[in-house]
Amino acid sequence: GLYGGRSLGAGHLGVGLEVGFPFVSARAVYGVLPRLDLGLGVDSVYGLMIEPRASARFTALDSPRASLAVVVDGGHAFFLRPPETEEKGARYLSGRRDWNVAPGLVFSFQGEGPRSIRPYMDLRCLVSFDTHPTQSSPLGGLPPELKVDAAVLVRLGAEFPVGEKTSYAVSLGADFRSRATDAEVMPTLSMGVVSTLF
Repeated sequence: GLYGGRSLGAGHLGVGLEVGFPFVSARAVYGVLPRLDLGLGVDSVYGLMIEPRASARFTALDSPRASLAVVVDGGHAFFLRPPETEEKGARYLSGRRDWNVAPGLVFSFQGEGPRSIRPYMDLRCLVSFDTHPTQSSPLGGLPPELKVDAAVLVRLGAEFPVGEKTSYAVSLGADFRSRATDAEVMPTLSMGVVSTLF
């Protein structure tokens, strides 16, 4: 699968497409080593923001039933509107800024059967680098050239195998943010399909 802690394995390629709130996402992941996957993808707030992202997943602990992986992804976000014209738009919904990096851990469980449901828990720290910060207060002075903020991302989900190479994926979660101009907690929901091409 694409979302759990177990690597695809060397030479295997997986792709996935998700729709939900606040993102629609697509990604492709390739197993370069038995325990290391590298991937490329794109997240979008339905055209208001588009962010190409690169990712890596290293399976640190693996057993027949459970896996734990160290993961990281990041990219550069392109926004439809400049920050000074946006109050509660793509930046507010996504928590992303110009550059974003999200390291973390993923734990997943595999049932006995090959088509058992594969639940997972994804914990990340999103570090956002805002290279165009704005000042909301008229008397606040000039904003800094770079503003760095962090958020904790929590996702609980599962992949539901429906065939030899295809699974449905569902994820629920929340982003806990430190930035004063964003919502303190932003719920997330996504549903999609995952397929192993080879």
